[in-house]
Amino acid sequence: MTKIPYRLGKIKRQSLAEEAYRYLKDQILSGNIRQGDMITEQTVADILHMSRTPVKNALSRLESENFVTTLGGRGTLVNVLSIADMRDIYSVRIALEVLALDTAINNLSAKDLEEIHSVFTKSLKDYKKDKTSLSAEEMYQLDNIFHDLFIEHTSNHYIRKLMPSISERIQVGQLQAYIMTDTFETSTLQHLKIIEALEAKDLPEAKRLLHAHLEWSYNVMFEAMIKNGKRISE
Repeated sequence: MTKIPYRLGKIKRQSLAEEAYRYLKDQILSGNIRQGDMITEQTVADILHMSRTPVKNALSRLESENFVTTLGGRGTLVNVLSIADMRDIYSVRIALEVLALDTAINNLSAKDLEEIHSVFTKSLKDYKKDKTSLSAEEMYQLDNIFHDLFIEHTSNHYIRKLMPSISERIQVGQLQAYIMTDTFETSTLQHLKIIEALEAKDLPEAKRLLHAHLEWSYNVMFEAMIKNGKRISE
């Protein structure tokens, strides 16, 4: 009986560390905490109304995932994703997503494709009518819905396991690209062509279109990263 309070206390500490981890990761991925920013344990602890211990554990977890780097007693630096990093990540992303289509094409139902076709057709129509109808965050979410479709329906469970971490790495860059560029219409038209190839069960064409789309997406993000770097340095 005497062990129960101890175990409950341990669970509570893990929960606080998880809360701090989720908070910090969400702030980094949303761009509210920017790449190159410094984080201090005490500041986060004050915001979340907790001690520094769970925050320290959360930062250690983020460091193991390469989101941050601890700088001794000076604080913790949010790692900057370089253009070379982004190129390497996109090379992996392209390979995995195109591979996912091999089995996803047979697992996607006509209803699945009809529904997502309808979503993107309506979004494009609304955007053409009023470009302020969609925020950068909403554009990013729509993009995720499209690409997650292949990952969720692939029979390759290794791809399903690997892709979430890949997607997290490029989230900030994608959001920045939608903020700094007017590419939603082009992106959506490309999405629709891929969906139509899948509806026709034309796997080679769907893979060709997806590969070209992801190459285009990388180039858009590359330009946005260059522009953002220039803007920050001015």
